[in-house]
Amino acid sequence: MYLSVIIATYNRCENLKEALRTLYQQENDGTFDYEIIVIDNNSKDQTREVVESFIAKEGLKVRYIFEPIQGKVYALNTGITHAKGEIVAFTDDDVSVDSKWVLNIKQCFEKFHCDGCGGRILPVYPENTPQWLKDNLDILRGTIVFYDYGEDVQKYEKSMYEFLGANYAFRKAMFEECGVFRTDLGTGKPPLGEDTEFISRLQKHNKKLYYCGKALVWHPVDLKRTRLSFITKWNVALGRYRVITNERKTITPDLVYYFGVPRYLIRDMLQNGLALVLNIFNKREFLKRWIMLSRNWGRVIEFKKTYLNMKAGNSHNVD
Repeated sequence: MYLSVIIATYNRCENLKEALRTLYQQENDGTFDYEIIVIDNNSKDQTREVVESFIAKEGLKVRYIFEPIQGKVYALNTGITHAKGEIVAFTDDDVSVDSKWVLNIKQCFEKFHCDGCGGRILPVYPENTPQWLKDNLDILRGTIVFYDYGEDVQKYEKSMYEFLGANYAFRKAMFEECGVFRTDLGTGKPPLGEDTEFISRLQKHNKKLYYCGKALVWHPVDLKRTRLSFITKWNVALGRYRVITNERKTITPDLVYYFGVPRYLIRDMLQNGLALVLNIFNKREFLKRWIMLSRNWGRVIEFKKTYLNMKAGNSHNVD
């Protein structure tokens, strides 16, 4: 078995049908084999029946595994444990994958001898998608899932965004050497950060990463995720993630705090709040400032939590 494809799913059996259908139709040059592992993360719908119907189809190697611990990261780590492939590829349960997706991933690893690669993700908009949303796709990155640096293959650079979990692959040895996904990051509401942190970890270990534009998937845009309430919730979670992974060690007793929040962060909040008010009639600028304010609020939550632990005499460094 050369390559394992892992899909973590929760109560999306109808979406899962499309993902499995496009994986069923993959083109193969005859030089390798692959398997599909569906990790059912405690679904209450007909996920098992859907997977078993594909298992019954000749020529498609699908395995069904049930993971009772709720949280996408637990499901992904379970999939890694069961993967038989030298290469482990990941995608979401609601995507459509290009007919040469698996083949292009395999060829990228062979040609560039890389340790990991991230593929291209294009959004699929519903018919009633407002134009302003498409025009502000760059601002809404994250709440809208997309990743596009063109159709070619290029070496991953630090100036690029980290790969997204809807379309990336790694040598299984990377998980054995660098560890699996962190379970303290990807189990929140919304889950966030386990993919970004893992890419950063590989960078710290000087692993060879490539972007493969030919490894393409299409990801549907859920308009519910573009509501201001979800945008706020997602960016608050992003702010908390950044403190947990990068900024927590900066909390020291010599900083000036107000109510457990560093003074400089309160200053940033006030500046963003003022800019928000001044741009209330400029939709794009207002959205940018709202997102920045939401992320800073997430930082406030995590900074204050860490400050209280520090005052109680607990260690504030988590690495």
